[in-house]
Amino acid sequence: MTIVPRYSFLPGTEITLLNRPMAVTGIADNGYSMVGLDDGVATVVSFDRLVEHLKLPGAKINSAQAASGGRPAQRLGGFFSAKSLENEKQKTFGRLHLAMCQAVDIYVAKCRENDPAFNPSGRKLDTPAARKFIAAQTTLLLGERVFTKPPRGGEQVKGHLLYRGRTINAYYQIYIDLDPHDRCAEALVTLQHLRGNRTSRLPVVLRKLMTEAWETIGFDKKGPSIANVHNYLETSVKALNRSRKLNDLPELVVPSERTLRKHRDSILTPTEYAISVEGLRETKRKKGRGSTDIRALMIGELCGMDEQKMSMVTSAKEEGFWHTLTDDEQFAYEAADKYIRKRLHMIVMFDVASRMPLAWIITENPNADATLALLRMATRDKTREQIRYGCINEAAKGCGLLHLRNDNGAGLRNPATISAMMGLGTFNGITRTYSPTDRAHDERFIGTIESNFFKLMPGYTGRRPGDVPGYDAIRNGVVDVEMLYGMLTRYLVDEYPFQKNYGVGIFGRRPWDVYQEINETRGQIEVVDPHTRRIHLGWEVSATPSDEGVRVFEGIWFNSDELQVAREEQFFKGKVRVFVDPDNLNIATVLMPGFPDPIEVTIQTTAFADMTLGEVLQLVAEYRREDPAVTELYDDRLLDARSRRYKDIATIGVEHNLPRSYSTIEECKALAKAAFAGARTIRTQRLAGTAPLDSITKIEPNDGIFSLGGEPSVIDGVVDDASEMTSDDSLEQSGPRTPVAEAPQAPTLEDLASPKRSKPGLPKGQSMKFARPSNLKELK
Repeated sequence: MTIVPRYSFLPGTEITLLNRPMAVTGIADNGYSMVGLDDGVATVVSFDRLVEHLKLPGAKINSAQAASGGRPAQRLGGFFSAKSLENEKQKTFGRLHLAMCQAVDIYVAKCRENDPAFNPSGRKLDTPAARKFIAAQTTLLLGERVFTKPPRGGEQVKGHLLYRGRTINAYYQIYIDLDPHDRCAEALVTLQHLRGNRTSRLPVVLRKLMTEAWETIGFDKKGPSIANVHNYLETSVKALNRSRKLNDLPELVVPSERTLRKHRDSILTPTEYAISVEGLRETKRKKGRGSTDIRALMIGELCGMDEQKMSMVTSAKEEGFWHTLTDDEQFAYEAADKYIRKRLHMIVMFDVASRMPLAWIITENPNADATLALLRMATRDKTREQIRYGCINEAAKGCGLLHLRNDNGAGLRNPATISAMMGLGTFNGITRTYSPTDRAHDERFIGTIESNFFKLMPGYTGRRPGDVPGYDAIRNGVVDVEMLYGMLTRYLVDEYPFQKNYGVGIFGRRPWDVYQEINETRGQIEVVDPHTRRIHLGWEVSATPSDEGVRVFEGIWFNSDELQVAREEQFFKGKVRVFVDPDNLNIATVLMPGFPDPIEVTIQTTAFADMTLGEVLQLVAEYRREDPAVTELYDDRLLDARSRRYKDIATIGVEHNLPRSYSTIEECKALAKAAFAGARTIRTQRLAGTAPLDSITKIEPNDGIFSLGGEPSVIDGVVDDASEMTSDDSLEQSGPRTPVAEAPQAPTLEDLASPKRSKPGLPKGQSMKFARPSNLKELK
């Protein structure tokens, strides 16, 4: 059974519930009767509701006001407690007076055992015996030594000197006049902080001039100094003193810069002054309230990402061109042959729950490619970096990314990165611009790397221009990118995870210990599917599959049984999309149009296993690299060998009179001129009343074909102009002569090449003319 407590509040007790101040007027059977101090509305708050409301933030109870009337607060000048006083001596004196009055109580009780009519006074409390007893008891109650006589050594001796009897009696009378509830240190605090003249000694007209100087000069966005405002005020005061001197008025004294600064603080708060000088955006950035909440509980639940321009000059070694230069060129480029100094960017990602680094990239430009490389590194294992750069400890393993927080920089404000994060199921959280409090963990992480790592590196240029004026960063920038990345990897794997971190939620523990604890208790966000990771974070290549698989980057082959089966069953002809992880070439993903599932293929060149794409390309480039002198020698040898072979072939052709198997340019031009000279081939048409040519040789009867011999002729007539017919054109037949038209002959190549002839195929002076019958009556 739950017991609801019922509190005994005195009438007049002030209680604030849900931001509503109320005063208790009494206690009823079902709750507390209260009256609102702002609106005067009387309400009844039940006992259980009061208990629940007191658990909420903002609940306040002030019972001291009803019990004592607020006399301690009035004595302290409105302060709630003596601990709120600015003067530390006032707090000490309050505790001393309370302990001293309690010691007098003990002394009076002891004296009344022998003399019941004993009444303390200044003379009775000033006796040596009384002072010694009170000092001893005060020492026990206060915990600090109290002397009856001034000790040797002055203020260097720790302790207090007991007052004389009259002063002790004065404080004791105040003590006994108080109610038992009011007998506290606040009621016996001295009012020394109220001594002195608190009114301003500056004339009103001078304060107006000070305000005018601040409004005219001081509250400007250019951020003028206090000296600029003071100069303007001095000019205004001197100009006013001229007129005051003419009117027999005393001259005004120009206040100091300290007085001018105090006047500014009296008219504006620090936040208001910052807004007037630096603007609202910069004020929010500097004076924004940070977050003390534990943002994440699982590894990968919330990850921070930031890019930083490294404040150091690095060098990228040029390889592969120095040996090609002559001696004069090498001498001319002696100062710049090995190093090209650049300003690089560092992009890092870390886990907010454990503060463990998840990925780090060094790039020339923070673009989409660099961000995708960072995401690939965060979601994969980093054993290769550990082995390559000689790390002693282990780095954070690959995990999923649930929420990625960033500042919407150039590397994230692009479609490639945003679509990749959407494909991975990652929430892209964009923080406000110029609001470092939104990303306090990220800024602190970058600041630690800047202070502990880059500041000690050769070529460090400082956090701002002119930060290290005595250091020549250009001359000392001799660290190449590979060496810099290796040192950064060892720092983020071997050093940073084992340093104490005092961030919110870490409480001085080491990130490696927090990482292990979270991994055992709450776990990590599940890793991304390998196919999904390669599709959204890998490099895409279009390739045509064959029996050997798919070839990417001009020489790396991938193949699998699944690819070949899908290719055979789908009868696929075309290109597929291959997705390769550039950090691991062992496995790739193939998407085939019309095939629903992704296809996993493995690398076929086992020499490239467990290598990155950059390492493979560099290895092949090393294989193909050769000395220019050797290249020239080999080219000369090839030239001699090929020339000898060509001469041998030509000799064989001459000796054996072999025909040519090719045409010359002149022959091709002449043939083309003849073929495209404008000649047109006309298709032959059958005359009306005649039979097709292919039906003449047929044995069976056919339309238009009649036997020649004793049968009567079909057409009875003679041929006109028989003299024009040549003997070659006449037909030798046994029966009556039947005229036959001469078929036109196709033009020859010589005829086409001679455009002067009007009718090719006929003798000169003759025309093509068919014989016509003279009697056409029988045709009816």
